[in-house]
Amino acid sequence: MIIRSAYDQFREAAKRFPRNECVRFENVTYSYKKVEKGIEEAARKLTALGIQPGEVVAVALPNCPESVFLFYAINYIGATSYNIHPLTPPEGMAKFLSKVDVHFLIALRNNANSFREYLPSSIAVISVNPYYHRNAIKSLFIQKMGGKEKCLPYETLKEKEAKAANVLPQDDCVLLNTGGTNGEPKIVRLSNRAINYTASKGYDLIQQDIRTIKMLTAIPLFHAFGLCMGVHTPLSHGAATTLMLKFNTKEAIKHIRKGRATTIIGVPALYSALLSKSSFYGHWLKKQIVAWVGGDTCPETLLQKWNQTMEKYGSTARLFEGYGMTETTITHVNCAFYHKKGSIGLAFPDIQDAILNLNTGKLAAPMEGGEILIGGPSLMNGYYNDPELNERSFVDLNGIRYFRTGDYGYKDKDGFLYLKNRLKRIVKIGGETHCPSDVEQTVKEGCPFVKEAFCYGVPHHKKGHIFRLAVVLEKSFKNSTLARELINEEISRKLAPSFLPERILIVNRLPRTIIGKVDPKAFQREIDSEMD
Repeated sequence: MIIRSAYDQFREAAKRFPRNECVRFENVTYSYKKVEKGIEEAARKLTALGIQPGEVVAVALPNCPESVFLFYAINYIGATSYNIHPLTPPEGMAKFLSKVDVHFLIALRNNANSFREYLPSSIAVISVNPYYHRNAIKSLFIQKMGGKEKCLPYETLKEKEAKAANVLPQDDCVLLNTGGTNGEPKIVRLSNRAINYTASKGYDLIQQDIRTIKMLTAIPLFHAFGLCMGVHTPLSHGAATTLMLKFNTKEAIKHIRKGRATTIIGVPALYSALLSKSSFYGHWLKKQIVAWVGGDTCPETLLQKWNQTMEKYGSTARLFEGYGMTETTITHVNCAFYHKKGSIGLAFPDIQDAILNLNTGKLAAPMEGGEILIGGPSLMNGYYNDPELNERSFVDLNGIRYFRTGDYGYKDKDGFLYLKNRLKRIVKIGGETHCPSDVEQTVKEGCPFVKEAFCYGVPHHKKGHIFRLAVVLEKSFKNSTLARELINEEISRKLAPSFLPERILIVNRLPRTIIGKVDPKAFQREIDSEMD
């Protein structure tokens, strides 16, 4: 069979491993054969709704079996899935859908009615109850939360024979929002080729018996990391994914202790949460295979603590950093076969990476900083209906088409990539480039009483910018005055004077996105603005 679509790649795995565990949702497991039946049923329902090849279908669901069934079913009939955050406010959902020609929205039961009230009648809203026929008590709770049904229940939709469309590798597979944290969200068009390429390389990083690989997937499918690595990678090879409707530390540890999660992907906050609970530690950790962290700066102390814990309990699993964007999917990783401290890894085969010197406009030499460029088969098709942005986002150098990531970093002589900061976060202090991550890393590694740190630039009339630092202290450390003194001492000892923050804010929490990344926009709105 020729692999063209994301569904094709799943179908090949289903043919080879029909009885293997494929998807787990809470206490319910699905074999590949059963998931395939769920996909076929979803395809028949979509066909009965009149959805045509080339059409865009909006899906606002958390991680549940229907989110997997619908992703592949939409692809099977030749349509494109537009995956949207299920907790998007109704006004925001209406704004998203006004930018795309959409006639159908499939949403969580308890949100669907709210969306219905804000959307035009030309858009049909289908509601999904993820506990229907799986957990009677939770199903009833979801029904009551949603109020009187005003939408089309997915569970009772009519069915009609569905036919596989002629889907090409370069066709759009999924649309994903990105950029909402720092500005107006953009809509990324990811092709079947990009999705399949990333998933096809994922198993090469693990190389274990597929029956032992059970991916803990708490990162949602509206995020490229969750979709590509959490779901499509294991389901392209005969392995399993354990879906979490939302991340819950207690439930995640339960999955780990029972051997339902042997491979983990997540942001630093997820691993910190696991390590903070005594119930996480025990002989069951011996079953862990590997873990990857991305999406945010990962302190070296967190990597060390995770790896030391695995070693203590007899596991060869280690926590490795990786890199990718919605526009590029996952492109770089460290793994058991190659890794370097402080780096975000080597590029996947066929991925071209380079550093653009922002002063000369030419490719940088090893160890020279600049903007990270990415080329190769995992690149997006472009931003949806935005030719001007597409023109600005790509550059052709030495015959290669690169995406301009907006990230600042460098490569060493061996090709390992090092990420410093988003270009938007990098500031000029006294005319010199400064990375906030240098301050964050210094504080996290040198001040054990600091639980979290977030550094950022603020305008200054003489220096251009100065740094400000927000920290969350460990509960056992109560002396904020001493904390500020020790933090300043640590920064002064390891960094130049210009890195010293003009102000250190002691806060109870750092606002985060649903996947656990620090949300700079929310921070400015909710915390920093109140301090001035």
